[in-house]
Amino acid sequence: MTRPAELRARLRAQRRAFDARAPRERLLLAAAGVAAVFMLADALWLSPALTRWNAAQAQRKAAHTQGTQLQQASQQAMAAQIAQAAQMRAELGAARQRVREGEASLRDFQSTLVEPDRMLPLLEQMLARHGQVRVRALRSLGHNDLLAASPPPPAAAAPAAAASAAAGQGGALPSLYRHGVELTLEGSFADLMGYVSALEALPQRLLWGGMSFRVEQHPRAVLTLQLYTLSTARHWIEI
Repeated sequence: MTRPAELRARLRAQRRAFDARAPRERLLLAAAGVAAVFMLADALWLSPALTRWNAAQAQRKAAHTQGTQLQQASQQAMAAQIAQAAQMRAELGAARQRVREGEASLRDFQSTLVEPDRMLPLLEQMLARHGQVRVRALRSLGHNDLLAASPPPPAAAAPAAAASAAAGQGGALPSLYRHGVELTLEGSFADLMGYVSALEALPQRLLWGGMSFRVEQHPRAVLTLQLYTLSTARHWIEI
């Protein structure tokens, strides 16, 4: 081992040798020493620190980019939800309007028809005015809900769902019942046609269904009529 005294002696000898050199040589040696120290510091501290700093900067930029993308995606999703909600409100409003218009049209049309509970009395009055026509048979055809007769086709499923939603907001959609009777009459051709003409001339109408005509023995003929009316009321007086 080198003793401290020997080490100090060697350092003094190197210092004397350095001082003995020319100024230009001393400057070059000092610059080389500084460069060696800088290279050692760069290898041990500066380069690793710079590498870590660059990596941290890259991570920060990536996190910022990802945050910006997430924010944009959130804004786009929110805008899409707002647009979808607005479209649904518009469709619901249109469906409600169609329901209101349909109800108004139904009420207007229904007002032109004979009410179900007035149907039989009206037919009796008409027969009393046409004494030559006799009733052979009279039977009820019952009633059926026209709106519940069959499910909507697939293409109409979405509008039907919107209309159902509108009905849920503003009350259930009314049912529309068709009430009918089958009336079999006998009389002459002229008397039967006069009765039919009188029915057609009524201020409040009946809807025509099937009709059959046959001559049994001239001049006696038989006429069978199916007559209907519409109502939102289910009640029907059975015959």
